[in-house]
Amino acid sequence: MSSKSWTLPRLSESGPSAHTLLNSVRFTYALCAFTSSCLHSTMRGILGIIILQMVMPRPEDHVEHVFEVKNNATAISRCNSLQQDDSPLLKMSLSGDLQWSRKQELTFPGIYYYGYVVSVFFSGSLADRFSRKNILVLSHILEAICYLLLPPMAHHSFEAAAATLVLCGVLGGCGSPAMYKLFVIWAHPTERTALVSFACSGVLVGSMLAYPVVGFLGEFSWELPFFLVGAMALLFGFCSFWLIYDTLEQHPRISQHELKYLQHGSLISSQQVAGVPWRSLIHSRPVYAFMLTHLFHCYTFLMLSTWLPRFLLEAMQLNLRQVVLTATVAFLGALASKLVCILGASYLERRVWPNQDWMRRVLYGMCSILSISFIFVIILADCRDQTLVIIMFVLLKTTTDLGFNCYWPTLLYMAPSFAGMLSGFANGFAHLSGFLAPLLVASLVETGSKSEWNVGLMTLIVGNALALLVFGIFSSTILQNWDPCSLTNPSRSIETK
Repeated sequence: MSSKSWTLPRLSESGPSAHTLLNSVRFTYALCAFTSSCLHSTMRGILGIIILQMVMPRPEDHVEHVFEVKNNATAISRCNSLQQDDSPLLKMSLSGDLQWSRKQELTFPGIYYYGYVVSVFFSGSLADRFSRKNILVLSHILEAICYLLLPPMAHHSFEAAAATLVLCGVLGGCGSPAMYKLFVIWAHPTERTALVSFACSGVLVGSMLAYPVVGFLGEFSWELPFFLVGAMALLFGFCSFWLIYDTLEQHPRISQHELKYLQHGSLISSQQVAGVPWRSLIHSRPVYAFMLTHLFHCYTFLMLSTWLPRFLLEAMQLNLRQVVLTATVAFLGALASKLVCILGASYLERRVWPNQDWMRRVLYGMCSILSISFIFVIILADCRDQTLVIIMFVLLKTTTDLGFNCYWPTLLYMAPSFAGMLSGFANGFAHLSGFLAPLLVASLVETGSKSEWNVGLMTLIVGNALALLVFGIFSSTILQNWDPCSLTNPSRSIETK
């Protein structure tokens, strides 16, 4: 087998066509990674929608809404608020029994990222030094236990629930690097892109599942989604003890044929890195471009994940059932883009391999411009244009995910030896917006009016514009000369400026 990419070795004696994924331990681990990503995403996604049912409706919310409607004739004629008399917030099932303030209600979903940001910085080093299987499995089990404790802690106090959610974030951040590092063992070099993409699609599936789970179980009790998802995560954690292993030799069910296949791949991909060239990393413009692009890009994704349900409820005047359906449909766009990338990215990459650098810049620029355009349409729309806004959110999710697939793989080309460490740093910085976004919304959106939400949408435009400028000017997919791979692939390296 030959390839134009230096990252794919020639394996004429061990081609992938002779080693099918079906009934293989490679596919078993890929399914475990998919399930892990799906459960983590579901646990995070539930927070943004279930908070609407956890908190007891406050009398001041009704007073503010009536005051706004009666003093704005345009809003009355557009949204028919005068005929309905009450906002959808007050038409929700009155199952909420927590007496939290609006600021606490808005900031609670983002508290998860307080712990996630802290742990993701050092969890990569832990996965290098200790058993990746134990880190992944224990993080799942302990996070599931903390998740099951969230409802009783929430009934006790907001502070107790916040502390428990921070601990969930810490444990979730510990497991993610270990999961991806295990792909070095359980995925052949010629299959890693496909298997990792399959595992990452679990994030989208989990986000989609969160809304119908809350929509159905929330009708009975807001605690049920926590108990169901937490129990599933706990069960998966225990099952992983018999499904995931650290090394090829430890796996009791691997065939000799597949063992030799994976051993051959691991020998080819193994590299001895003497040390981290910190001076070169600190002065590398492509490294800064990657981290800043990820920071600005993730701001849009995390903002949509945390406050999309509330925006639909307050600004677009949808009821809770419509919010659940709309938020679920919005993720279909991201899932469609993921399928496009899995099926077509490899072909496009081979076709333009010498010009991959400019190709990624152009494609990311197109995605960013389209995202900005869709956000502008949402800002100009009002609550009478519900169908238009739903379509725009679906398209926004699509372009956001396509943009992610344009810039995220660049790290594997410019610094493959340090991709794990740098991606951990980038994720740590990027997920700062996970808890900063709810704080920003809480300060900007005091009554939930469309005009207030428009200010929050403008920050998404700023984030996309900054990501477009940084990636378009400073990014690179060319192997840097300070990476050890440049010693064996001098034709693919450049002098770092």
